[in-house]
Amino acid sequence: MPEIAADQSVVSVRRAPRILWANMFCLLDTTIGASISAREMLRQLAFRGYEVTVIGATVFGDPKGNFRLKGQWSAIRLRQGQFVDVADGPLTHQLLVTGNTVRDAIATREEDQWHGHYNAILDTFKPDLVIFHGGRLVDMVIADEARVRGIPSAAYVANGNYGGSRWCRDVDLIFTESDATAQLYRDKARYRVTPVGTFVDPATVVASDQTRENLLLVNPSAEKGAGIVILLALALERRRPDIRFEVVQSRGNWQGLVKAVTTALGRPRDSLGNVIVTPNTDDMRPVYGRARLLLAPSLCWDSGPRVLAEAMLNGIPAIITDRGGLPEMVFDGGIVLKLPLQWHEAPYLAFPYPSRIERVVDAIIRLYDDEPHYQALARRARAAGRAVHDIEFNVQRLIRAFAPLLEQQAGDRDFYEALTTAHKQGLTPDVQFLPAGQAVAPLEPDLTDVAAQ
Repeated sequence: MPEIAADQSVVSVRRAPRILWANMFCLLDTTIGASISAREMLRQLAFRGYEVTVIGATVFGDPKGNFRLKGQWSAIRLRQGQFVDVADGPLTHQLLVTGNTVRDAIATREEDQWHGHYNAILDTFKPDLVIFHGGRLVDMVIADEARVRGIPSAAYVANGNYGGSRWCRDVDLIFTESDATAQLYRDKARYRVTPVGTFVDPATVVASDQTRENLLLVNPSAEKGAGIVILLALALERRRPDIRFEVVQSRGNWQGLVKAVTTALGRPRDSLGNVIVTPNTDDMRPVYGRARLLLAPSLCWDSGPRVLAEAMLNGIPAIITDRGGLPEMVFDGGIVLKLPLQWHEAPYLAFPYPSRIERVVDAIIRLYDDEPHYQALARRARAAGRAVHDIEFNVQRLIRAFAPLLEQQAGDRDFYEALTTAHKQGLTPDVQFLPAGQAVAPLEPDLTDVAAQ
């Protein structure tokens, strides 16, 4: 409601909160789950009236990640060294066109150019909150430049790899997808991290027609357990050649892994006859429509892979490991594998004993042959999707986490005065910030009633 002054002559309407996302990785990337989730998070805030600006660069986790820009890519590449605006529904991405799409190959001069443009956006857009992710030097400066202007910042953590304290020294809130990752950082560094769940718009991932034929693997890389999937495919090729695998080639190299694993087994092959490989895509609905079971036996720490949320929303059961946030993503809509700790260590090429693989194969075959058993597990998967991955519920968790920072309306401060004071004194302005992770505790979903449906 507008606030009306006592003399009834002045009406003050609270303006929309302003949020700036800043990171050199492109949020239009289709190969990095964290980028996909962050983009959806910002879209949902924009749909709810928040004013959102995005600054990034033409940097992708894999060259295939530019899928959404295919129609514009040739024209974009001609603008190397310049910023281009890319429309994306309620968002506009300001992207620095870099000489290379690989993050490690970005030149220092390009980072400097990106940093200068970021500072200009801070001073013109005047955000109330800056959000970023990453732990490189230029990422640390994102929070530093915001703080010197009196703007709070939030760091999005989507993996378990962060160490030390410099990356979050100037950060007011650290947030993540899962309780498991929040607990990981509490245990190893005493960080206070706020879990807010995943952000998946069901309209973009839920298949209208489901044939439930294939065993599905997305992102075929060693750390995601592709080696285990290859062993399963070899075993099922022998026992049940009618069961087919579908591998979505986002990040990773399926053919290279097949060759490496089969060579290690003494039977080198370039391909497997019961596996079809699907190119990277930004529309997974047809793929999920064909999937009977998702295979996600991650060997690395997976914070909260969105592919599991998407599978649960489709009612597709999953086979996972007990690593990271995977169990809470699936709840009881899947089968959990417990592997020895050494199999979770890089380079992730230690494989289970044949007897263990055969037990997993037995479980898969039963999920094909025993329809009541499969349907019961599929119902639990769909219930987990509704309860754990409801996008409205998770957006409200996010809004509650951001509320103490946005209520400061830092964008209304005099940035020029703050910067001048900081320059003269060599200190940041005297601004009161909340400690990192200080936010309203998110409500926990009640799974009881949903699971019973």
